[in-house]
Amino acid sequence: MSPRRQRELQREDAALLGAVGLIQRSRELPRPAYVSLIVGLALITFGLGFVALYLTPAGGNAAIWWPAAGSSALLYLLYRGPRWQVLALVGAVAAISNVLIGRPPVFAFWAVVVVVSELLVFTWVLGPQGRSAMLATSRGLLRFVGACVSAALVVGLIGMVSFTLLVGADPIESFVALVPSHLSALLLIVPLALVPLPRRPSGQGVELVVQVTLTTVVTLVVFAPFQNEAIGALLFPFLGWAAVRFMPIVATFELLVLGAVGSVLTVLGGGPYASTDPGISATLLVQIYLLSIALTIQFITVVRSERAELRAENERRATLLRGGFVGSQVGSMFVRAAHGASPSILEINDVAAELVEASWFDPLVEAWLTSGVDDLTTEALLDDGRTVQLHGRRVPTADGDTVLGLQLVDISDFVAAQEAMAHAVERERRVADELRDLSRQKDDFVSAVSHELRTPITSIVGFAEELHETVADEQRQASEIILRNAARLTEMVEELLELGRMTAPNPVRESSSIDLTTIVGDAVADQSATARDQRVTVETDLCPQPTLVMGNANALGRIATNLLANAIKFTPADGTVRVTTTCDDGTVLLMIDDSGPGISDADHPRVFERFFRSADATKRQTPGTGLGLSIVKSLVELLEGRIEIERSPLGGARMRVTLPRALDAAVSDDAPVTAAPA
Repeated sequence: MSPRRQRELQREDAALLGAVGLIQRSRELPRPAYVSLIVGLALITFGLGFVALYLTPAGGNAAIWWPAAGSSALLYLLYRGPRWQVLALVGAVAAISNVLIGRPPVFAFWAVVVVVSELLVFTWVLGPQGRSAMLATSRGLLRFVGACVSAALVVGLIGMVSFTLLVGADPIESFVALVPSHLSALLLIVPLALVPLPRRPSGQGVELVVQVTLTTVVTLVVFAPFQNEAIGALLFPFLGWAAVRFMPIVATFELLVLGAVGSVLTVLGGGPYASTDPGISATLLVQIYLLSIALTIQFITVVRSERAELRAENERRATLLRGGFVGSQVGSMFVRAAHGASPSILEINDVAAELVEASWFDPLVEAWLTSGVDDLTTEALLDDGRTVQLHGRRVPTADGDTVLGLQLVDISDFVAAQEAMAHAVERERRVADELRDLSRQKDDFVSAVSHELRTPITSIVGFAEELHETVADEQRQASEIILRNAARLTEMVEELLELGRMTAPNPVRESSSIDLTTIVGDAVADQSATARDQRVTVETDLCPQPTLVMGNANALGRIATNLLANAIKFTPADGTVRVTTTCDDGTVLLMIDDSGPGISDADHPRVFERFFRSADATKRQTPGTGLGLSIVKSLVELLEGRIEIERSPLGGARMRVTLPRALDAAVSDDAPVTAAPA
């Protein structure tokens, strides 16, 4: 198609798609213009009805053409007010026309019945007014034709009955005369309100003048009184010209003029249908001719409107696809390829054009064709170091070639990010290994130093005890200070050694069924002297039944001793420490309460950290390393238990240790118990 023809089609389509019908236009009119339109239509309907009755052939009961039916329907569609008003107006016009022509009042009554019934049936079948009723689709045209046929049949039935009752006319002749005259009127006049109207001139003025002039001349020639040849087909090309080249209103108006001129000239004895076989009515022939040409031209105009809509939809889709292809952020291309030949690019967007290079693309296409696979997903490394990911699909063509559709994505940033992440992970792994090595060296150092300190401290304690027993009273205070600090050093060394064992690969080397109550009792006995010296009362509420747990006696003893010593240490003079053990079917519980200052909310999350010391000034005066509770937590977790801190009913803190009960304890609580030596 030439560019000029494409531009013409685009202009015609724009005119059709942007147009609305007379019904919509009338709703936009100011009230004075609208009232003038309604009054004018009413007068036209009256005039058409009067002229049609006046031109009724002598001896005939029905007019050769009844244009008032079409104008009445047009008036009904355009009227804004209540429908009963327009029905009354149309009925009055029909009645007055019959009375003025000299017919009896009973004829006027039946005319009102016919007109009102025709309008009601026509509008009911046609459906809602407005855009849905426009003759722009085949469905709309079929609905319109159905409405016209239904209304004309109703008119024929009512007229058949009325003429038979009033004048004794042949019912079949009355029906055949009425139906075509009303049907052609509806088909020729009502489309004036239903076809699209242009909003601006089409720019085809000269062509339009030529077409209208020729159509008028041919119409006058076909129906001229001086000729009776059957040349009515001459009008089809000219009306088809109007339907194809101009807005639908042009062809619709020309059909209306044809109906009026043809009917009048036929009555006057002109045209091919005036002198026919006496057995065939001229009225019927004229109406059949008008019906056939009207349906043909209206079908052409509807097809043209549908083609315009289809072209517009295709253009919208093409624009959408073109915009998605050209403006995509992903490279897209279509390639025609064959074995042994360089690929030919059919379509390519800017993104793909910037990425594709023959040095890597041609070998890739050849390898793809050789592989025989339909779908391809691969990566290509460009000369500038960028990485491109390709997704493609091959489609064989009828001529033996192949069309390849490909999408190209520059993933250089993604690859760089992956490499950076891999380097970061490797760096973090090396740092973690170094930290673990440093931690191991630290633990080894602490363990070695602790072992080295153990021997001299033991010697110091031994000689200090001997000295304490033999020195004079004035020197006994010095020996007590030596013993007290040596004991502190011993405790610190033991805690450091225990901490070293916690970090070993297998800190608990032996496990057996041990009675926790026995271990706790020994710890209470060991700490009784300390409690007495600090004037702290230690209360016990130990479970009378065996509280057997699986563990190591040294570990359990360390747990009980550390918790009890810690409670005594932070309980003021005249305070109380309570030790409780209980058990049920699955667990053994150890609780140690004290009446000390307790643990603040700020310290609560950190009390089990290594070397943690409270910031409270009162607590910081109490000596300690900050390792006791950390060691306890580690030992409890090694025994698959848990330790929790709560507020004690005594006012201080409560340490709750929950350990799993040994299996043999669940069998019989009366079984003999053997406690491992502490």
